[in-house]
Amino acid sequence: MATAYINGTIYTMLTEGDRCDAFVVEDGKFLYCGTEAEARSLSGGNVVDLAGATVLPGMIDTHQHLFAYARDRLKLNLKKAESFEQLLELIDQRAQETPAGQWILGVGFDHEKFTDRKALPTKEELDRVCPNHPLLITRYCLHVNVANSLALKAGGIGPGFRPKVEGTVEFRPDGQPTGTLLDAAGADLAALISDALSTQEGRKDAVEAACRELNRHGLTGVHAIQGLHCNLPEFTSVYQDLADEGRLSARVFLGFDRLPGCSIRTGLGDNMVKFGFYKLYVDGNMGGRTALLTQPYEDDPSTCGVPNYTQEELDRQVKLAYDQNIQVGAHVIGDKAAEMLTTAIEHAVADHPNNDSRCFRMIHMSLLNQDVVERIAKLPVVVDIQPMFVSTNVRWSETRVGRERARYHYCWRTLLDSGVILTAGSDSPCESFAPMDGIYAITTRKGMDGWPADGWFPEERVTVYEAISMYTRNAAFVSYEEDRKGTIESGKLADFVLLDTDVFRTAPDRIKDIGIVKTYLGGKLVYSRE
Repeated sequence: MATAYINGTIYTMLTEGDRCDAFVVEDGKFLYCGTEAEARSLSGGNVVDLAGATVLPGMIDTHQHLFAYARDRLKLNLKKAESFEQLLELIDQRAQETPAGQWILGVGFDHEKFTDRKALPTKEELDRVCPNHPLLITRYCLHVNVANSLALKAGGIGPGFRPKVEGTVEFRPDGQPTGTLLDAAGADLAALISDALSTQEGRKDAVEAACRELNRHGLTGVHAIQGLHCNLPEFTSVYQDLADEGRLSARVFLGFDRLPGCSIRTGLGDNMVKFGFYKLYVDGNMGGRTALLTQPYEDDPSTCGVPNYTQEELDRQVKLAYDQNIQVGAHVIGDKAAEMLTTAIEHAVADHPNNDSRCFRMIHMSLLNQDVVERIAKLPVVVDIQPMFVSTNVRWSETRVGRERARYHYCWRTLLDSGVILTAGSDSPCESFAPMDGIYAITTRKGMDGWPADGWFPEERVTVYEAISMYTRNAAFVSYEEDRKGTIESGKLADFVLLDTDVFRTAPDRIKDIGIVKTYLGGKLVYSRE
C-alpha cells in the first residue's frame, strides 16, 4: 500500500538545498517525490503528517567494527574515566564484583584526556587493584592494550618473549614487560580468552541490539569491517540470518582482512547484506605511536612508528585484490604509510588502468603531506574519513607531530578542494557513531567541549552539506549503490530519518544537540523516540 509523507522539511541531498514537499513510499521504495497534491493523489488517502520534522536520507557509516561494538557492550566500559585514578577505581569495582580467576576485559579508556597523568598504566598498577583476575584493558583506538601480570602469564609474555610482530610488546631495560601490548600482540592475547559470544544465537542477539542503537542515531546502513589484526571479527552468517529472520534493521556492506577463498567480487549479496572489500592495515595508530611517519614523533624522537608491510608486500596484496575485481580498503594513519599505499595503488593502476574512483578506499588518511595530497588526487580513490577523530584528538595531536606537520592532520578541506571524494565513518567502537556528532566535528573542528573556540586549523572545516553528503550520497557511491540509496528520489530504497531540528539552519556548534525523531528502513519504522 502506498503511503504519502507530507508537511516536512525534506532535503533530497541531490544537490545542496534541493527539497521536495512530499514523497510516497510503496513496497519499500520511494514511488514519488514532489508536490503534496500529487503525493496525496498517489497514496489513495493514506497519509503520514511529518509535523514539520526535517527529513534526510538514511545515513550510512562507512567504517565501523559492528560486531566488536556489539561485543564491547558486554565489557567494562572505561570511557567515562576522566583520570588515571578513576580508571583504577572502575577496575577495582569490577574486580570486587567478579569471581576470582575470571577474566576482566575493559574497553574505551583514553589516557590522553586524563586530568592527573597522561600515561598508560603499568602491569604493577593494574595488579594493585586487580590482583586475582587476569585483566586486559583496551584503549578506545583499539590498537593499544594493557595487561596485568596474570594476563601476561596466561599469554606466556615475560622476559625473552618474542612477539610475532616486532615492537608490539613493550619491555623495560631489564627485560620485563611493562604490560603494554600493541596491535597484533594484544589480539593474540585476546584470542586466548573464552568468547562470551561463542554461539550463533548469542551473536545474533548482540548484533540485533547493536543495530537498534545505530537506528536510534539515524543510521540505516553500516560498512562493518573485520580486523583480526586487532581482534575485530565479523560474521557474515550472523547478518544473513538476521536478514532472513526480519531482524536486521540496518543494511550491511562487509569488509574483511582476508581475501575470499572463492571467485567472488565486490557487490555479491542483496539489499541487506553484501560482500564489500578487502581490508589491509598498513600501520597502527597515532595514540600508541605505531602510525608510520616519514619523520620521528615530536614527543618520542626514537621512533617513526611500525609498518605492517614492506612496500613490495603491500604492492602485492593491493594488486592481488584489485586484479580480482575486489575493492581494496586500507587503514592508513601516518604520512609514510600514506605514501606506501599511494605507491601501491599507482603500481596497480599502471598495470591495469581503471578510472572508477571506487576501486580503492584510503581509510583514515589522518596525517598527510602535500606530495601525497597531489598524488592521490590523480588516482581512482575514495577517502573514508572519521570526522570524530579531530574532536577526540584535538588536544594532543600536535604533541605527536608538532605544529608544522599538524597542518596536514585531518586536512579534509584540502582533500575536497583537490577533487577527492570523502565518505564518513566512525570507527566505532573507537568513537561515537552518532552522525550528528561527526557532522559537528567536521564543520567546527572542535572538541565536544567546544575547544578551541575558533576551531583547530579552521581553514580545514567543511560545509554542513558536504558533511551530510559523506554520510549519504557519497557513502552510497563508495559501495556501488548510488542507484538505490543515498538520496531521496523515485525508485530508491525508502531509507530516511526525521530530525527534530533543521540541520541546515542550525549553527554548527549546536548540531551535536540535534535529536533523531524517527528512522525508517525501506519504509518500515525501525526507531521512534516516542
